[in-house]
Amino acid sequence: MTTWRGTIGSARAIASLALVLTTYAGIFHLLDHYDWGEAFVRFACLAGLLALTLATTPRAEAVPAGAARFESVAAPLLAIVALNWGLLKSSSDLDLPPVVDIGQTTQQAARMVLIEGRNPYQSRTIAVLGDDPSMWGFKYGPTMILGYAASAYFPVNGIKYTSLACVAATAAIVFLLGKGRGRAPGSMATAWFCCALAFLPNRLWYELFRQGSNDILPVLLILGSILAVRGEFWGAAGLLAGLSLSAKLSPAAFYLALFIRRRPEPRFVAGVAAGLLPLVPFLAWDAGALFRNVVLFHSNKSADSTSLYSITPRELHPAFSVIQLAAIALAVSWNFRVRVEYRSLVAWYLGLILVCEMSYREVHGNHLLWFMPFEALRIGWNRHAFLPNVASLLSPTVRAPVPVQPAAEPSRWPGPSLDGLPAGSIEARST
Repeated sequence: MTTWRGTIGSARAIASLALVLTTYAGIFHLLDHYDWGEAFVRFACLAGLLALTLATTPRAEAVPAGAARFESVAAPLLAIVALNWGLLKSSSDLDLPPVVDIGQTTQQAARMVLIEGRNPYQSRTIAVLGDDPSMWGFKYGPTMILGYAASAYFPVNGIKYTSLACVAATAAIVFLLGKGRGRAPGSMATAWFCCALAFLPNRLWYELFRQGSNDILPVLLILGSILAVRGEFWGAAGLLAGLSLSAKLSPAAFYLALFIRRRPEPRFVAGVAAGLLPLVPFLAWDAGALFRNVVLFHSNKSADSTSLYSITPRELHPAFSVIQLAAIALAVSWNFRVRVEYRSLVAWYLGLILVCEMSYREVHGNHLLWFMPFEALRIGWNRHAFLPNVASLLSPTVRAPVPVQPAAEPSRWPGPSLDGLPAGSIEARST
């Protein structure tokens, strides 16, 4: 009887893994193929990712031995295939210059600062968009220039080889976050599975090595910050978050909103301030030009055919901004009195960035990089919970999920004790 139950349990765990993998891959396949002029499809895909995030709420259930043995072999193989397939597919593009303006303007800005000694935010040749010359210039932060400094000296492939190094660092951090502290059974399989999910979407490779997008740098810095939070290196966590913000306003602004707490950690705040230091020279040089290009331009963009703005009446458009503000307010208020915990950070970041992206003026391909590795972590950690959670939703007779978080890995951010519960859960909220 015990053997039979173990077999059934293993089959269910493997089926949950296969189902969540298929769902995840299918959503990103649709996002890869339906782009401009397909606003509803893109909205539906992002809504699907949000549902997937919610459906992978952790459960207090052990992984059957048979499923664990299967995953110990399948997970690393899947990760190796995903990484090598992506690298092989991208190899012919590595030595070609960027195709999109994101990469082109980044290398132009790096050359302008590091070689010519000119201010790219005052440029009248970089990102000439619209009829107002005061809004022309480089559209990202100074840390983006520093991160892609190699492109100033290697204009053909400097952007892409820097992104390749960022991909390698991302893989390492996703692996470490996926593995946790290695105390739980199957932690290595979880790490490999997280890596496989992170690098499975074709769009990641296309955006970085065909198009020449630069979004991997701010995303890498956020991942590094989460890893530092797990290790309670608060100064480093703040520094990396600040550097991400000074590279690109989004997605770091959404991540930093999750650190608005009743009792902020001084070392984290100091780290964020240090991460913003690359802004100082350009603020002194021409604060107005920096603000217009990095903040004002992005907050006043026109909507395009990738967003709901293109298929909804104009009268409804203000509601999208209300939805974004409400999502931020919910995230801040829900977490205000609880202690920071790295898995909870990933879940709340995903929810916040997905809701805000669904209701934004544009849903471009490079934006997908903002949540790919975080969705991979969320799903990889809780892959066995997906099928039981869906079953409990569809059938009231199935036991509802019991949220758990290993007590061995709590974060020491000041706040009420949350041992054994994920930060932000109803049971964990401070009274």
